[in-house]
Amino acid sequence: MIRDVAICERRVRHDLHGDPAGRDPVSAFVQLLWEGGRQHEEIVLAAIGEGAVDLRDLADPDHRFVATIDALGSDARIILGARLEVDDRLGLPDIIERDDGEWVAGDVKSGCALDADGKRPRLEYAVQVAHYAELLADLGHGSPNAGFVIGRDGERTFYDLSARWRRDGALLTDITATLADQARGIRDGNSESRGALSAICKLCHWQTVCKAELKEAGDATLIAGVGRSVRDALLPIAPSVRALADLDIPVAPAAKSPVTGVGIERLRRFQDRARLLLTPGAQPYARKPLGLARAARELHFDIEADPSRDNLIYLHGILDRRLGPDGQTEKYVQFFADGPTGERDAFAATMDFLTADQSAMIYYYSKYERTSFRLLQSRYREVCSPEDIERLFDPKRAIDLLFDVIMPDTEWPTHNVSIKTLARYVGFDWRDTDASGASSIAWYDAYVKSGDPAIRERIVIYNCDDVRASAAVLDGLIALPVLPPPAWPPSRAGC
Repeated sequence: MIRDVAICERRVRHDLHGDPAGRDPVSAFVQLLWEGGRQHEEIVLAAIGEGAVDLRDLADPDHRFVATIDALGSDARIILGARLEVDDRLGLPDIIERDDGEWVAGDVKSGCALDADGKRPRLEYAVQVAHYAELLADLGHGSPNAGFVIGRDGERTFYDLSARWRRDGALLTDITATLADQARGIRDGNSESRGALSAICKLCHWQTVCKAELKEAGDATLIAGVGRSVRDALLPIAPSVRALADLDIPVAPAAKSPVTGVGIERLRRFQDRARLLLTPGAQPYARKPLGLARAARELHFDIEADPSRDNLIYLHGILDRRLGPDGQTEKYVQFFADGPTGERDAFAATMDFLTADQSAMIYYYSKYERTSFRLLQSRYREVCSPEDIERLFDPKRAIDLLFDVIMPDTEWPTHNVSIKTLARYVGFDWRDTDASGASSIAWYDAYVKSGDPAIRERIVIYNCDDVRASAAVLDGLIALPVLPPPAWPPSRAGC
């Protein structure tokens, strides 16, 4: 529960007290993640050497707890499948091992042990092992300040649980204790919990219920770019979309923001988006000329990758769109890898295609394509050099529609600015009713296992629509008017 509260407190509340009839079906992608996580854990634990006390087959909880205490008091070096209990606190660490004579608990995870900055522990992992460490210490068998995670690379990453986590000086141990109290309150029904609209909602079986709650409340996370932490910072002065739209924000350029951690210009943009959401018939607009125009040749580019297979990049799709004397032509080109052995050739063919015509403009959506190509180059150094990748993504020729254009210079009356949302806003739609990157990964897994050409074709059609969506969004951006922020309140006629 502590880990789950760190990710989303509202999910914990619904899991304990929600109406099961309101649950969404678990997606094939989530099931794939579960399966991959179990397989990774089994592989890691199976590689543990002799001398480990393995308690995983003990089904009775009391029996397992007693066996854990006995093992902790023995001369054992490693314990697998332990059960730790103190009062209402329960911990099920995958591994407990001796480090300099002291027991340290850890978990096996299929994700990266570190946060996106590559330095800090991943919070939901850190609070989980901090919970284990506290239990071990209370049982008299370890320090509350040490824990570890074995991530997807199979390596142990040790966490200093006494470290400061936030700028306010909060310790990981303090954060874990706060989350435990919050979990107790949710369990006992005497603590409030709030949902928050975010990308992770797409993987949750309470997505439909939670989104309806957020819309009913006018929650500020319905505003593009406002996540849980920003919403919580806004709560004292703007607890809803309407309140933020009505907020009196200082107009002086150098004015101080009334919201801690949210600068004045950022706050003004959030307010503009709130007003767009509340204005009937509101239209998107550009804050300044975007400098976009149709090129004689455009290459709209998108890739599909499978994180469960070491980020295997299994499909590169390109929409080759040209303007000529007879009008516009479009051709979809794709390079597919049936498995790891085909990844290199698909990458090489894509590089050849994208670099053959240096006059063609390249469009992609988000930084993932560039990051993935850097990864591919590190895997297949004979295909190209790091400098070749940087030249390919030179901003003079390659434009990231999301980060170079949409986020800095445009506003939309939508809850987010994903390509799915904006492409549908401008009138485009996907042929597959289950179109998503997560679905594509699940389809690819099914294709690898079955070899069914119909599944392969489904993946290709989805990717084809992704690059066609990129072209549709570009056309929408070119047509976007430059306008001032919306007037507020809306005219009565508009209402």
